[in-house]
Amino acid sequence: MGGSEFTLGQSASVNCYRRGMAPEGFSRAIFPGGRWLVCRPKDYDVRYVINPWMNTSVVPERELAASQWGNLHHHLIRLGAWLEYVEHADGQPDMVFTANAGLVRGKDVVLARFRHRERQGEERHFRAWFEANGFTVREVTRGSFEGEGDALFSGSRLFCGYGFRSDAAAHEEVAALLGVSELVAVELKDPRFYHLDTCFCPLNDSLALVYPGAFSQQGLDLLGRSIELIRVPERDALHFVCNAVVLGRNVVLPAGCPDTYGMLQMRGFSPFPVALSEFIKAGGAAKCLSLKLEQEAR
Repeated sequence: MGGSEFTLGQSASVNCYRRGMAPEGFSRAIFPGGRWLVCRPKDYDVRYVINPWMNTSVVPERELAASQWGNLHHHLIRLGAWLEYVEHADGQPDMVFTANAGLVRGKDVVLARFRHRERQGEERHFRAWFEANGFTVREVTRGSFEGEGDALFSGSRLFCGYGFRSDAAAHEEVAALLGVSELVAVELKDPRFYHLDTCFCPLNDSLALVYPGAFSQQGLDLLGRSIELIRVPERDALHFVCNAVVLGRNVVLPAGCPDTYGMLQMRGFSPFPVALSEFIKAGGAAKCLSLKLEQEAR
């Protein structure tokens, strides 16, 4: 298996990205994992129920959640990611799940338009961060759109999931706004896997992890015609194994999924498991906690 548990220490320095200029010292040679947006869990909690994982009587242990986030943070840095930070606004407990903030391509970002009122307050905070950091903010006008939660690039193709949090019409608009020529949109069928990134993870331009039970047969067939699929078992899917951060051949993903780790290793990837139990209580894991800020405009 890839690595042991890291602890957050002074070596995990805070990297900043200001006014749209390339951060001093940033290069893909030094930071091969690229740039990612994260949010320290200052006000993370489960205070409402908007997905089947949430239960206000089973709330996260705050100290443990902070420790788990710190360990994820340190894994990402050790594996070559340059991390940037948005401040966790009070009263927005799910803001820690930055993947839902929008979808980036080049210097454009399509801002999230959250379905549930409970998360709509996050939008202005994410907008302010993107604008302050040199991105051109674009918006959908039809339906809901929840960023990388439901829209994932694999090369020039954009895979989208709709049905629970994002709408098919919004995905068409996103593709047009970002100049995407190949859109693969599939309907999500299992409410436990309410975002695409909970059940599908592109590993590179030609290979992806998938939990088949999250899709109709028609949707699964469409995915299979578009990219080679590694099918993960339900027990691993329920540990959010598809909710992974891919940094080249390194994959940071939730603990407790040995079958999937073995399949990744057979394909030449190195899995780095991290305990994320306190975030799974809100329906998120490694990918939900990070937004990719580098997508080439092709």
